[in-house]
Amino acid sequence: MISGETTMKPLASFLLLILVNASLAAKEDSRPNVLILSIDDLNDWVGCLGGHPQAKTPNIDRLAKRGVLFKNAHCQGPICGPSRASLFSGRYPHTTGVYQQPAGDGMYLDKRLFRRSMMPEYFAANGYSTLAAGKLLHGYPHERTFEEYKSTGGFGPKPPNEKRFHYHLPDVPYSGTQTDWGVFPEKDEEMPDHIAATWAEEKLAGPLEEPFFMGVGFYRPHVPFYVPQKWFDMFPLEEIELPEVRENDLEGVPETGVKVHELPKYPDLEFLRKEEDRQFRLCVQAYLACIAFVDAQVGRVLDALDDSDYADNTVIVLFSDHGYHIGEKDRVSKHSLWEESTRVPLIFAGPGVPEGKSTDLPVGLIDIYPTLLELAGLPPKGSNEGWTLRGTWEDLGWEWRRSILTTYGLGNGSLRSATHRYIRYEDGTEELYNMVEDPNAWNNLAGLPESERLLAEFRRDLPQFVSSYHPATSKKPINAWFEEHLKQHGVIEGGEKEKEKNL
Repeated sequence: MISGETTMKPLASFLLLILVNASLAAKEDSRPNVLILSIDDLNDWVGCLGGHPQAKTPNIDRLAKRGVLFKNAHCQGPICGPSRASLFSGRYPHTTGVYQQPAGDGMYLDKRLFRRSMMPEYFAANGYSTLAAGKLLHGYPHERTFEEYKSTGGFGPKPPNEKRFHYHLPDVPYSGTQTDWGVFPEKDEEMPDHIAATWAEEKLAGPLEEPFFMGVGFYRPHVPFYVPQKWFDMFPLEEIELPEVRENDLEGVPETGVKVHELPKYPDLEFLRKEEDRQFRLCVQAYLACIAFVDAQVGRVLDALDDSDYADNTVIVLFSDHGYHIGEKDRVSKHSLWEESTRVPLIFAGPGVPEGKSTDLPVGLIDIYPTLLELAGLPPKGSNEGWTLRGTWEDLGWEWRRSILTTYGLGNGSLRSATHRYIRYEDGTEELYNMVEDPNAWNNLAGLPESERLLAEFRRDLPQFVSSYHPATSKKPINAWFEEHLKQHGVIEGGEKEKEKNL
């Protein structure tokens, strides 16, 4: 008996080990895949968000019906670099110090805040294969982040010799823009986003190592607003409906707010309204055409997923990195703390996500990281500062946040609640808008005595501790206010020679 027991114990232990390993393997095999669809510069001109009555986005709309649509979602930085640094690191700009566009290798060399902490890297460390095409990150190298990456050619194609069709840069010494609109090129196949969608179709058709984390990054409708003619034909110029704007759109904005938001190289309302709004109509037509084009590329990827072996086990998240003004607040651009610049489409669908739901609760792109970890069954990441969005569609027994924060430069922040937008600038001046009664944010309520209680609540929601500018911060200011601001915070040095070198 003793001999038999001695023989059986190793056998029992071996069998138990097999069962445990099989259980772990089954658990890993059941983990869902992740598909990220990232869009650049798309505001709420999406059918399911109702931002423009002529927007044609049938594919984004059908994805919203398959999952949860977040109707009050906002970026954490209203330009590409800070927004993507935040959502992919899971940290707010006031934690990382990436308030402005990053330059060089500064983010990648930062082992405390970014290196090996970015979302794709965390998924890879937990057994996921990672692959991507197009623009997902900004200021952090795609090739070192994903195990497989395909570049799709950037913001082009552009006409030869830097030709512009409609907008020409004014001669002012601040960082440039690619802003222009027109028909170019001739074929969809020449567009980077078409290349990205084709890559995704091919990958989803073939065998993929599961579980996988796939990113597909689309550039349009980022400027220049160029797409082939057929997309313009969907929006006849004589039928274009213009956004609701007013000439004195900055009335009531504090002087500091006006200076922070100045954009000398971007089109303003005066330019748009020339020749009886001709440029305005051309700009709106082009933006709508670019949106229709990128929506079609989203549809191609969704169709490829639906036709694949991964259709039933893939979590999908679609988002834009920030919004965009088309005339509102006297601008055609992002770079602002107002609604058009911070509000973004955000949709989750797939395993673990209910279908056909929407919410007006204030959420942010910073919530994507912890939500994907939970849906994938991965360990929570302690440094994540966002909240799992599961708390918006399930009762988890805790109260949702009152407002979500967007930061534009150190010391300038905006908070969006379910009903109001609050803005505070570095010098303490403020804006407050009732977004239910005044959706265009034309009436600043910050100076009214009856607003004091609400202002006090918003002030308490502002971060108490903020980081200085990250070493990766670009030394190219966007306007005169930022030039002085960056000098004061040691990002750039004073003096004409240094100024010329940096610009």
